[in-house]
Amino acid sequence: MSYQNLINMKHRYLEVITLIIAGVLFVGQNIAAAPVRFLPWDMELAARKIGLGNAKDVSELQDLHPHKRSKSYKGPVGDVPLELVALDRKDAEGNPTRTKIKIPQDFVSPLVLIIPDEKNPTGMRTFVIDDSASKFSWGSFRYINASGKALLVSQDKKIVKLPASWQPVDFSPGGSMRNVGIQFVAQDDVKNVRYSAFWEHDPDIRKLVFIVLNLDGSPGAINCKIIPENRRTLDAPATSGD
Repeated sequence: MSYQNLINMKHRYLEVITLIIAGVLFVGQNIAAAPVRFLPWDMELAARKIGLGNAKDVSELQDLHPHKRSKSYKGPVGDVPLELVALDRKDAEGNPTRTKIKIPQDFVSPLVLIIPDEKNPTGMRTFVIDDSASKFSWGSFRYINASGKALLVSQDKKIVKLPASWQPVDFSPGGSMRNVGIQFVAQDDVKNVRYSAFWEHDPDIRKLVFIVLNLDGSPGAINCKIIPENRRTLDAPATSGD
């Protein structure tokens, strides 16, 4: 093989490597830049002035509500994480306090839960879940156990374990629209029902369910905060307000 052929092969090899690296960087940036939505824990947080900081600037989050996901915001690009910026709380130098949002790169549709935390200078912390329909399907229930107790949920004659953590647990009843019976018990006390109700199952509605301690003083009782999302509403064509 001639010297010139070796040089040509080297150039082609470098071109291929360059294209591969460029492709990997492009795919990685697009995965990381998945749009992000926000959900505040309560009305007190929703009423605060909270900004979203990226590598360039800060924009205030609009129309936050504890019972509805926010509109979509642009996700992080590259290695610079997004930050929640407390526009109403300053540090010693007079700048708004900040806390980073840690979003796993494989999350297709990140939903950032904004949770009160007075130990954080911003007064809040974040917990991120993948809210994509491929992970959290239509017609299913997603449980997040914020009670601090390991629980069992009996739903549609099936029993599902809920760890004493914020790890999401999904359950899909399947079938047509109907009412399903729901009961919660503690894993270490299965004789005492902590919560009992009938919920509607709709194949076009998915429900994010936060399980919390009942604040009315009932010993061991729990309550549920449910955030529904309706596929029919999302798929409906936009209409003008004229």
